[in-house]
Amino acid sequence: MRRIAALVLASVIGTSALAVPAKGVPTERAVPAQTVRNLAVGATATASDSLTKFEPGKAIDGNSSTYWAASNEAMPKWLRVDLGRVRQLTSVEQSFKDVDTHSFLIEGSVDGNGWTALLDRRAGARGHVFTQPVTGSYRYVRLTVTGSVAGRWAGSTEFAVNGYDDEPRNLARGVSATSSSLGPGYEPFKAVDGDPATYWGAEKPDLPQWLMLDLGNDIAVSRIEQSFVDNDRWKFRVEGSRDKSSWQTLMDKDETGRVFGQDVTGTYRYIKLTVFSSGAGHWACSQELKVFGAGEPVTTKWWEDRSGVMRFYPIWQRLRLDAITAQLDSLKARGFRAIELSPVNDGDRDLWAGLPVMDLYTIDPEIGTMQDFEELLAAAHARGLKVIIFTNPGYASVNSPYFQKAEDDFRRGVESAERSWFDIRKQPGEYPEKWHYSERAQGYYWGTWDKKAPSFNYSSQAWLDKTRHYLRFWMDKGIDGIALDAPNVYHTSTVEKNNYAITDVLRNYDTFMNGEGVREPGYIYDWHYNSLQDYTITQWGEPPGQGSSAILKAIDSGDPSGLEDTLKNYRDLMVNAGGITQTAPNWGRANYPVDSRLLEIAMLTSMGTLFYLHNDYYTILPHEQEIPDWTPEQRAMLDKLMRAQNASPALAPLGLRVRIPTNDDHKYYAYKRLNKDGTAKALVLLNFRNTAQTVSVDLTGTGIATSQTPTDLVESKPGPPITGSTYQVRLPAFGFTILSVQ
Repeated sequence: MRRIAALVLASVIGTSALAVPAKGVPTERAVPAQTVRNLAVGATATASDSLTKFEPGKAIDGNSSTYWAASNEAMPKWLRVDLGRVRQLTSVEQSFKDVDTHSFLIEGSVDGNGWTALLDRRAGARGHVFTQPVTGSYRYVRLTVTGSVAGRWAGSTEFAVNGYDDEPRNLARGVSATSSSLGPGYEPFKAVDGDPATYWGAEKPDLPQWLMLDLGNDIAVSRIEQSFVDNDRWKFRVEGSRDKSSWQTLMDKDETGRVFGQDVTGTYRYIKLTVFSSGAGHWACSQELKVFGAGEPVTTKWWEDRSGVMRFYPIWQRLRLDAITAQLDSLKARGFRAIELSPVNDGDRDLWAGLPVMDLYTIDPEIGTMQDFEELLAAAHARGLKVIIFTNPGYASVNSPYFQKAEDDFRRGVESAERSWFDIRKQPGEYPEKWHYSERAQGYYWGTWDKKAPSFNYSSQAWLDKTRHYLRFWMDKGIDGIALDAPNVYHTSTVEKNNYAITDVLRNYDTFMNGEGVREPGYIYDWHYNSLQDYTITQWGEPPGQGSSAILKAIDSGDPSGLEDTLKNYRDLMVNAGGITQTAPNWGRANYPVDSRLLEIAMLTSMGTLFYLHNDYYTILPHEQEIPDWTPEQRAMLDKLMRAQNASPALAPLGLRVRIPTNDDHKYYAYKRLNKDGTAKALVLLNFRNTAQTVSVDLTGTGIATSQTPTDLVESKPGPPITGSTYQVRLPAFGFTILSVQ
């Protein structure tokens, strides 16, 4: 049986496919010019069967990264889309993950009984994306997959049913949503997911509570609709703003009902619902907050559509915050789009870069003040840069005032908040190597990592509530994300405790959340993080421990043929789960040849991941430096790669990667990249040999036009012209080219 890695699928891109257009319900009169869109998005999908977490709805979500996958290799398998009513169609598109010879049939039906063929490829056709113009009107459209030469399982990354849109468009669907609070399972994004079975709900009955949408762009709003879960007398207000500072009332109600609408005028980016009261005492909620109008909302989060993060260790390096502020212009010019500070709150600099907490709320005095931090944050945002903090609610320093008070209170038999924050006992419990004796406390305390780092106690409600307060404190400063040190091993933590104290708090802010050190998809599905490190592609080892790197192994052997399955088995699964991966070069291989290192970085910046560099020109440890020893040309190439990853949306962390077979996949690796909605494409060619090579790819059925002059994203100039289905590029030893294509 083939693994899921052997099957996976693709996106909404067109390539011509010949078939006789089929007719459905005749159109009695010409339809006036209307917007044509993918009518499948927001419709209902069912399938013959599917793998867990690879549901049929993921084939019609408008996201090229996610997909429906059948539960086994048996054929045929089918996927059916119900558009809700008969709609006039213009085309259908089916995208598989892999370039292969696929056999399939697409049909349309008015009533779900009689079916008309729209695209018949049961004889087999090479490619991964297939498009067919359609004339006729249908309610149901069905894909039946009958085979694959390579034995790949049935599936679809995107099954698009394009047609005339004659209904008002809800511009709020999928946009960023934040809230004053949330109940577990009732997150703010569920008010804009288009699913009437889900909704945002406040954490508690206290009122008022608010829900705010960020449309991403200014939108000319024509109507607002708000639906509650229960029919009741609701007092609420909906406001609009362009700057999140000055607000205009759009709807102000104190009426009985469940669904409320109001025609409005004005241009806004932010829409805010505030619930003041409920006659029957229902908690604040929103089943759906809809915004109608004209404009293009943004539905991709910042960490999904940009890359290039510079990580600083300010406490460890004794690097002042104002010195980092002075580097922001240079960092942006070099291609970075975010910085991470690891950490900034006062910590023990003698252990793990200052992560053991000394004080939760203050800036380490040797790197600056809170004013310095706020000025850094404002300066970064003024330049369009995002700011992440790497922080640690997992353990304190043994020298922290928190732990010392806990020791004293334990010895004296005094109950206090600080005492409950730590697990201190008269006798050690299970796993004696984790229990450390404190003379001051006259007892034993739990330290997961080291006796110098007593762990916070997630069995303490006081500590859970303190963690919530602590995270809100930093988020309210306006930071753009939080990375947490190994949350999977916080002492006595569980998924429920993690969600209550950490991720559900952060989801109120719709922010970047990275769980460092965790790997399984469950940390996205269940623990609610949205970014995980990709340890399968590169383990961030410290010299002399080299960690491991699938890319460097491929470079060493000259054979990249296993990299595709490596990415499918982790990166693609994390993206399908609803997150992204983050990756850095494997600096554990100290003094690795620079041309090989640049090939590694070329792949990392183009394959679809949030790419990190550490300490500017450092590796992981401040005293370990490699990049300063590179030639000016080599350092310039690094900066070109940093800029290239943001030069096209196709190279964003989110989005689809489709391997394109080369003239020798044991020497070269080629793939197409797409952004989330499939509107941008890039072609990446990598040479893993230590000699110059001619790399050839067959573009038939890949959705890449075979008559164009692509743009070289690395060199910012025209690339070698594409003049036919066979495309050849001469690459130097360990060379690469990254092209923006149509």
